[in-house]
Amino acid sequence: MARGHAALRRGDLATARTCFVTLRGQGPDDPAALHGLACVALAAGRGDLAISLAGQAVRRAPDGPFHEVLARALLAQGHHVAAQAAIRAACLCQPDDVPVLLACAEIMEATGDTWAAVQAYGRAVSLSAPHDMQARTLHARFLWRRGQRDAAIQQMRHVVRRAPGGSAHVRELAEMLMAHHQREQAEAVLRAGLDHAPDDGAALSLLGALLFARGRMGPAADMLERAMAHDPQAETASNLGLARMALGHMSGARAAFAIAMRLRPDDMRIQLNHATGLFEGGSVAQAAAIHETILAHVPPPDRDTQARARFNLGIARLAQGKLGQGWALWDARLEFLPPHPSAGHLPRWDGEALPAGRKLLVHMQGQGLGDAVHFLRYVRLAARRVPVVLEVPAPLRRLAATLGGGMVHPIEIITRNINGNPDIAAQCDLFSLPHLLGADSVPPFMPYLGERPWQRPAGHRGLLRIGLCHAGNAAYRFDARRSLPVDAVSALKEIAGVEFISLRPQAEGMVDPSFVRHELPPDADLLDTARLIATLDLVISVDTLVAHLAGAMGCPVWLACRFGGDWRWSAAFDLPAPTAGTSQGENGGQSILSRPTSQWYPTLRLFRQERLLPPQQAWTQVMATLSCALHAWVAGQLPDIHP
Repeated sequence: MARGHAALRRGDLATARTCFVTLRGQGPDDPAALHGLACVALAAGRGDLAISLAGQAVRRAPDGPFHEVLARALLAQGHHVAAQAAIRAACLCQPDDVPVLLACAEIMEATGDTWAAVQAYGRAVSLSAPHDMQARTLHARFLWRRGQRDAAIQQMRHVVRRAPGGSAHVRELAEMLMAHHQREQAEAVLRAGLDHAPDDGAALSLLGALLFARGRMGPAADMLERAMAHDPQAETASNLGLARMALGHMSGARAAFAIAMRLRPDDMRIQLNHATGLFEGGSVAQAAAIHETILAHVPPPDRDTQARARFNLGIARLAQGKLGQGWALWDARLEFLPPHPSAGHLPRWDGEALPAGRKLLVHMQGQGLGDAVHFLRYVRLAARRVPVVLEVPAPLRRLAATLGGGMVHPIEIITRNINGNPDIAAQCDLFSLPHLLGADSVPPFMPYLGERPWQRPAGHRGLLRIGLCHAGNAAYRFDARRSLPVDAVSALKEIAGVEFISLRPQAEGMVDPSFVRHELPPDADLLDTARLIATLDLVISVDTLVAHLAGAMGCPVWLACRFGGDWRWSAAFDLPAPTAGTSQGENGGQSILSRPTSQWYPTLRLFRQERLLPPQQAWTQVMATLSCALHAWVAGQLPDIHP
């Protein structure tokens, strides 16, 4: 009997069955042997046979511990009422048996009697030995399933306190806290757990993923590397690839993705991450081919992975200049982003005219303010067809009110959806407008934001005023690749005849070069920033909101652009470079006049990283070329750069 149940616990059904058959051979009506065989049958998926064998055991020993397996077998066969009756009989026979009470709770929950499950869990917890955390753990999971998240976390905290060395419990509590948006507490729990078990690869991996989600890419990569050293798993390797990619360590990212794909070759999510790495590294065609392979896979991946593959393929097509295909695929983002509240009661706009007096609600979902500024040009095109109510975040409201030029219908600006407005007949996402409007090329440009189109300002104390934005939002996943370290722009301070104006409102913890002036108040919105840009001769920026805003105003912009990266700055959207005035800078680099300009903003010139380099080397050539060009322009060695 002991050998049979031991074999059953380790999944060796053949040995278990042999033991119980031998036992039954000594006594055909032995209820313990019948019970053992019923357990084997249930484990083998033969619920019908298990019911028969367990039923015989119960008939021969009505007060014996055999009702539980009968209840489980009845449940497996869909006999819910009979299963409830059988497990109640088990509780009558063994009223203080914790495993039976836990089985009762499980079966009652599965058959819809939640109140009975609550009672069973409560009694099981109260009867459990102080060191036995099984009942509390199962109770915590039950509370979590019922949506009682705070109570579930409290119960799981009790488990972890009583069993601090229980790594699995620590990870489960951390996952609950993460799902409950309590990331700081989750991190504290994981670190405390690692103090007891520093080599727990699963905990290291989870902490690395948490740090990545919190935007702490360097510590995330370190933690994931430790996890790989102790317990190399595909998910850990994939996350390590993402962290290294965010830090700009592209060769290390490729190596991590290769390990992940070797460990789990059929995981389409890992393939998706690998393709993202290829795109960021400038291999757009290879990335697109992987996305196409994912979408053609049989059987198809889950819906979320399919949607993300379509979205990423759309980005690749946009980078290739195939706007018609790209916009249609880009719309797949709506399948994995949370829906806007208006989507529940308003139809999605189809791009056609609306009934007289009715309006279109255009809202923003899932993109940053820089993207919003870039796409606002399409609101003007929509307003040629229908009246528009444009919903924007508060920092964008006053700037959006300056949107104008070439519209037939009015644009009303709001900062929250007016659900009860009877004039609104349809809704759509701002970033869906190019697709809905059938835009298969870049629209002709004219300045579309600001209180007036940018004009070169009059001289200011004899100094050229140059706006500088060397860094973007640190929360952006690839910020380490697109932002310039402070020391990378230090050469600019040596240029005479210039004053540099910061285009980032001062904020706690923000580090700007020591030579920039701050003129924006801490509470500045985007209209304040636009008014400051209107006083500048030039804007030098990385790929962030400031570059889009200055470009949308028609202000000259010099954009320091990472290799690969954002699809908008791909060569597919370059305007031809002028051939005149190609004087050489001191370092032999091309002057500003030979830098490509962008179809999106014809006053924006691109200073691209020429190849993929490690982060510490990536900006050296870009800043040398830009500094040389700025020296030459300030010294009057180049024709005027202004349009």
